[in-house]
Amino acid sequence: MTIERDSGNRSYLTQLAIFLGLTGGGVIISVILAGIIWLMLVGGTFPSKADEMLQPKYYNVNMVLQAVSTFFIFFFPAYLFAAICYRKPAKFLGFNLRINSRQLLLVVAILIFTFPFAGALGELNKLFPIPQSWALKFKAMETAREAQEAALIQINSLPRYIISLFIIALLPGIFEETFFRGGMQNFLTRWFKSPWVAIIITSVIFSLIHLSYYGFLVRFGLGVILGLLFYYSGSLWLSILFHFLFNGFQVTMLYIVNRNGIKVKDIENNFPSLMGTIAAIVMGIIALFLLIYLFMQYKKASEAEQARYTNEPPDNNFPDWATDQS
Repeated sequence: MTIERDSGNRSYLTQLAIFLGLTGGGVIISVILAGIIWLMLVGGTFPSKADEMLQPKYYNVNMVLQAVSTFFIFFFPAYLFAAICYRKPAKFLGFNLRINSRQLLLVVAILIFTFPFAGALGELNKLFPIPQSWALKFKAMETAREAQEAALIQINSLPRYIISLFIIALLPGIFEETFFRGGMQNFLTRWFKSPWVAIIITSVIFSLIHLSYYGFLVRFGLGVILGLLFYYSGSLWLSILFHFLFNGFQVTMLYIVNRNGIKVKDIENNFPSLMGTIAAIVMGIIALFLLIYLFMQYKKASEAEQARYTNEPPDNNFPDWATDQS
């Protein structure tokens, strides 16, 4: 079997090893820095229980830790990988502004119909039969994850809302998209010569790292949508925009809810009675057909934008940026 090589004459297996090694290094660095930052900002020793770190009084510290950890776990290894393996790391990752207004409008339209589609996936996820012992473990993990998120969503003032938009919406949008779409999906597309294989693998990993069984299908679906936005356009900024708007909408809703004294749990408990599983799935199916149509239009708009720069007919099956080894 012939292994294609990049400009640095490294096999794809070697590149994979570099990518995984840098990712592991990023995790280690983030853990070390988290400890240092905690001691600098809080002082004393670490709490005996992890739950104590999520107290409201540590809100600002948790925000700093969130920003630092996402940078070193996601952005740092992806960019360093691109810098080591490719001569033009920013170009490899997709940091270009080859974007037109039609693409931007379609990203917003896709976002709108993503919400009912994601709701249907969430309902379908609940319907999968699993052993009772598994269900108990998954619910315990979900409770722990919700506790961690609660420490980051105490958005009860305008300053905290602005900070949350930056820390919870913008930075994850930039850092996670750089890692998953610009780095992982991009690399896998070159390796397997199949964008769908790359998108599916990346979406599965994207969902798994969130450690939420009951949210697996939702995040997998989001991963596919983000992957297609990047693949068809070749610009990472459009995936970042979608990711930011998706997270930003949720942050905004939480701000409105908290400002009006409404409990998030009350909304979640009443949601099934208002919508119903069947209604949610039907709306999701309708949204899926609309998303397919919107992506067809998005693909055409992206091909037109690519043609402006190449002065050549766009390749409908494999955009030229995806095979660029420079």
